[in-house]
Amino acid sequence: MTTVPLRVLLALLLIVTISACTGSRGLNRQILQESFHDHPDVVTDRDIADTLALQARLPTPYRLAVFFKYKDFPSRPALQRVDWSSADADRVQRALAPVQEEGILAQSFLLANSTVQGTTFRDIRLAAARYNADAILVIDGAAAFERYNNGHAWWYATGIGTYFAHGTESHALFMMEGTLWDVRTGYLYGTQTAEGETTLVGPAPSLEDKTAVAEAKDVAFERFGKELADMLRELRERQKTIQ
Repeated sequence: MTTVPLRVLLALLLIVTISACTGSRGLNRQILQESFHDHPDVVTDRDIADTLALQARLPTPYRLAVFFKYKDFPSRPALQRVDWSSADADRVQRALAPVQEEGILAQSFLLANSTVQGTTFRDIRLAAARYNADAILVIDGAAAFERYNNGHAWWYATGIGTYFAHGTESHALFMMEGTLWDVRTGYLYGTQTAEGETTLVGPAPSLEDKTAVAEAKDVAFERFGKELADMLRELRERQKTIQ
């Protein structure tokens, strides 16, 4: 009976494992989009009537508070929590600077998470009211990534190829949504969404999934900033026709 060397068995096992992990299965955009919305268990006729009765009361120019939502996804392992940073707040402020120069905004400022005493939209509005904001922009986000091997992954079976062959790909998708609300009435002025997607390729040990997510986030923010400014300009034009 012929004995197969252990290293050959390990190599065969590695090749089988690599083959099983090869190819992208795709990222589910719908799951990311659904994560932005909290659906109440029951919606009554009174809820609908109250929503239709809301009115816009936005002055010109107006004070805008910017709030970043923080949340985990314990029941959705496919989603990744977004850790917003001060750099993200700076990016929003830079996007809003031209709109402020045009006289649409009197001021824009960050509403810190620590100032909101609760987790509901009412709590966010109340915190914004304490700082005398006329409107609040609530920014939400979610990320997802998948990691898989490509055709160069067979080099990993050589051992040394694990560190040099670009046989692994990290595909990341970042989605964000900004909703603009009237602080006084809760009127929804508009919603702006943006997404970024990127794929990094490299050796498995050195390829960082978090780097792919960060690059996808950069792409999304670049698009979001431009579209946010355009949304506020369009809102101003709508307000002119109403007045």
